[in-house]
Amino acid sequence: MRKKAGVVCLLLVILMLFPVVGYKVFTEREYPGNVTNAQEIAAVEDMRGVWIATVSNIDFPSKPGLSAEQQMKELDAIVDNAEYMGMNAIFFQVRPTGDALYKSSIFPWSEYLTGKQGKANDKNFDPLAYIIEKGHKKGIQIHAWLNPLRLSMGTTSKPVKSVDALSAGHPARKISSAVVAAGNGRLYLDPGSPEAIKLITDGVAEILKNYDVDGIHFDDYFYPSKSECNGKDFNDSKSYEKYKGSFTNKDDWRRNNINTLVKSTYDTVKAIKPQAQFGISPFAIWSNKDKNAEGSDTQGGISTYYDHYADTKKWVKEAYLDYIAPQIYWNIGFKIADYSVILDWWKNVCSGSSVKLYVGHAAYKINDPSQANEWLDPLQIPKQIAMNRESKAVSGSIFYGYSNLKANVLGIKDKLRGIYVAGRDAGSPVPEDRQLYIAAPGNGYKTSSSKVSIMGSCDPDQPLYLNGNQITPSEDGYFTVYQELQVGENVLVFKHKDKETIFKITRTAASASAAPYQMNKPGFRTGYFSPTASMTMKTGQKIDFSCVAPTGAKVWVEIGKYRVELANAGDMDSNGGAITPARYKGTFTMPAVPGSQKILNLDKPVFVMEYKGQKITSKQGNILSIQSDKYYKYALVSTSEAEAVARSGPSSDQSRVTPLINGAVDYIVGEQNGYYLLKSGVWTDKKYVKVVNDKPLASNKISSINVKDNGSYTDITFKMPVNMVFGIEASPAAVILKIYGTTGINAGSAVPGAAIFKSIDYMAVDGAAQYTFNLKSPDNYFGYYAQYKNGALVLSLKNAPKISGTGSKPLTGLRVLLDAGHGGSETGAIGPLGKYGPYEKQLNLAITLNTRKYLQDLGAAVIMTRTGDKTVSLNERANLIRKEKPDIAVSIHNNSMDVTADYTKHVGLLVLYSKDSSKAAAGFVKDSLIADLKRDDGGFRWQSLSVCTVTQSPAILVEGGFMSNPEEYQWLSNYDNQVQMANSIGKAIQDWAVKNTR
Repeated sequence: MRKKAGVVCLLLVILMLFPVVGYKVFTEREYPGNVTNAQEIAAVEDMRGVWIATVSNIDFPSKPGLSAEQQMKELDAIVDNAEYMGMNAIFFQVRPTGDALYKSSIFPWSEYLTGKQGKANDKNFDPLAYIIEKGHKKGIQIHAWLNPLRLSMGTTSKPVKSVDALSAGHPARKISSAVVAAGNGRLYLDPGSPEAIKLITDGVAEILKNYDVDGIHFDDYFYPSKSECNGKDFNDSKSYEKYKGSFTNKDDWRRNNINTLVKSTYDTVKAIKPQAQFGISPFAIWSNKDKNAEGSDTQGGISTYYDHYADTKKWVKEAYLDYIAPQIYWNIGFKIADYSVILDWWKNVCSGSSVKLYVGHAAYKINDPSQANEWLDPLQIPKQIAMNRESKAVSGSIFYGYSNLKANVLGIKDKLRGIYVAGRDAGSPVPEDRQLYIAAPGNGYKTSSSKVSIMGSCDPDQPLYLNGNQITPSEDGYFTVYQELQVGENVLVFKHKDKETIFKITRTAASASAAPYQMNKPGFRTGYFSPTASMTMKTGQKIDFSCVAPTGAKVWVEIGKYRVELANAGDMDSNGGAITPARYKGTFTMPAVPGSQKILNLDKPVFVMEYKGQKITSKQGNILSIQSDKYYKYALVSTSEAEAVARSGPSSDQSRVTPLINGAVDYIVGEQNGYYLLKSGVWTDKKYVKVVNDKPLASNKISSINVKDNGSYTDITFKMPVNMVFGIEASPAAVILKIYGTTGINAGSAVPGAAIFKSIDYMAVDGAAQYTFNLKSPDNYFGYYAQYKNGALVLSLKNAPKISGTGSKPLTGLRVLLDAGHGGSETGAIGPLGKYGPYEKQLNLAITLNTRKYLQDLGAAVIMTRTGDKTVSLNERANLIRKEKPDIAVSIHNNSMDVTADYTKHVGLLVLYSKDSSKAAAGFVKDSLIADLKRDDGGFRWQSLSVCTVTQSPAILVEGGFMSNPEEYQWLSNYDNQVQMANSIGKAIQDWAVKNTR
């Protein structure tokens, strides 16, 4: 089928409520269940079909060369899926390109079956005969879908130029004068040639005579439009001159040719098998109103009347077919081609006609982020079905995009089953035939917790019981129960729709370690010694020792010949023990290393206590070493990553501080857990640095300072011989830069007008040069980046955003980076529907794409970390912010809680940040969202998040709500609410930019 996403315009709708005698659809042959499948369907809705495309192996077979058995298995699955969804018709593409997926004496076997046109299928297997047999057994009609004119699938870069490319004996070779090589690289039969029309109708007659098909179906390919042929017109000049007759206008002649094709096919069908149906699924726009007053109020790029020379309206008025199924492949509300507008147009065309109106739906667009955002709405197609029914004119639907249906993308397979099999309201927010489903925890879950939250979903119209007690789900059928657990196996019995579900959770007994600690005899408390890791510290560095011992004890640490006294730092709760424990602490300053020795290894520390005449010791396993103060050893930051992570301690659990950039140097004064401690006081992983031994750093003195406007940033250049490590802190009033181990000078440069600061103050602090950038207004700090360049440190402080602020595009000039959290293999949190419902990654993307739309409509430039369902690492996301340096970066997520928490108590929207430069933006955006959305206020707070630790721009993370809370999930999973949240985020960013613009 043609996927004209960019072409615009759509819809069909309508039907003919009263078919005349002789044009009965699905009434000549009463297959079991072929009309309603044992459920009540709207009276006029007699078609529920699915297209199965074979061209390019889209749907069947999955690839050329499959065995007959493999093909049967795939066809069985197609029929089974159709039956599951309540489909009563399959439109099986049997002639995609002048070839056959059936035994034909006219057309060659299809290359999509065997890999080579004309090569017989494995075991001479006949897919059409097989699917007819299987489909009819299940009450499903089989319609033979033909592409009448197309003979090949060439492209503009690899065109098929002549019939020589077709298989030997191909019927088109015999009428080569009736074949045209079009500008799109494909061969077509020329409908202006009577020979071409005869070949097509002969092929139709062959199928009808040899196969028990329920109908013949054409799709939307007639004359190829100039737009798909690089502006080239169809080369039919010879046939026009030969066959134009009384026609003086080629366009009218072409339309007559297609009319002849359609009418001849209809006559052929009725002459051979009157009960068989003939119908066509054309492109939905006959003509746009601006070109023809009788056309639809659309702005499509092409139309069937003027571009395909297919007068689809005439076919209906003249009853050249039994039904028409316009491909209304656009969403409801699409500005250029609104589904509802096109539906109304077709309703009027078909009114009073004997031709039935079916709607072709674009299932292939579901959850495709390259399409209009509305296709991210799980209810887009159910809403279209509801609109069809409300029109009282549409006799059914046909769905294109079998792979999406089969994969149950956004639950569409289950939604169609609910609508067509269970008879649920297509316009309901819950069109599925919802059964009880427990999303979390899993059956058989084990925990030591006394309570867990059980989260799931059910049919909201049917009662739900747990152990005889009724549970009240949300309006859409989502529920959670905070269940008390007894030690051992807990058997929970759910009852829903007269079915019982046994669910088991095992609570294990609390471990002894979980019991409150009691000290009942003298001794050290195990596991409470510090430090426990081996380390090396330079002479003069301090080490803090601590332990837990009885109150009143004398406690010290012996390290070889050295002794460190530990003092009581506070008594602890005795918890009923015979002895009150206390925490003891003391500090040891690393002594000098004698002689020329670089590293001195001390003994393992031994903790010693004396208590009521007893002496108790505990020797540790770690080794302490001293680095001589005569030994110069420094680190040179050298990493392939964007920057080296600096931390407050020797562990990835420690907080991040000002990152280290390539080229930075500083003395190493300690080593622990694979981390180096630098003289500036930060720790960094060894992998980020190269070590330079026995070489002291030169003294570092700033010789000049230059301040310059650099567009989005203000550059402050500190000329100095050594690339010393620096640190940055911020307060509401100032940004403070410390260049460690450096002597500074006053900054005398004038401050550019675009800068966020009004003045620069200098002072020497503990051997560091400290510069304070006094902000022009409180919290007017937007980040920085830095580099060592040509013997200088260049600090680039980000200026405030600059926007036009006027006209229809007031955000022109603003650059925003949007990050849809998770994606690909990273699904994020689940909700009460579990694997059957949208994962967090899908909600995040829908909200983010709509936020992009809001901002772009106002003129902002938007950079996305992902626009589809792909895996993007945290580093990739953060590095994109560093590279693009937007005015603001916003990561969009939705929250969740561990199963041991009470899900119902965790609600609200919150915003997180990781850098001082992002704090003000986080607070502003949070306040704006709460005011606009009226959601529960979860506040804004600091959290160390990889995607937010960038310094180049304000970077914040929005947690829109809790997936684990049923009421919040119901709100979050509603597409209209996703759009509302997106618009609120966009508005918050807009207002932030307006507030801060320079």
